[in-house]
Amino acid sequence: MPNPNPTPFGYRDATGTRHQVLVRQTHEGVWQVLDVNVIDTLTGVGEGRAEAEALAREYVTQQQHPTAAGRRPSSHRSAA
Repeated sequence: MPNPNPTPFGYRDATGTRHQVLVRQTHEGVWQVLDVNVIDTLTGVGEGRAEAEALAREYVTQQQHPTAAGRRPSSHRSAA
């Protein structure tokens, strides 16, 4: 279901990373509050959706299995 309030709430954390806070209702009808921040911004020539999805898969794998990728769970490539 779409976010009933299209204007997200937001804040910057202690490191200066910008977070979006969204409110949404699930298909089951319960409400969720989501804290979202940017993992990476792809600005290179030829970087499109396929590259962004590959990065998203890599990030999720790192979060689920931090030692498999050789990184700590909270590390990410960059924050925008």
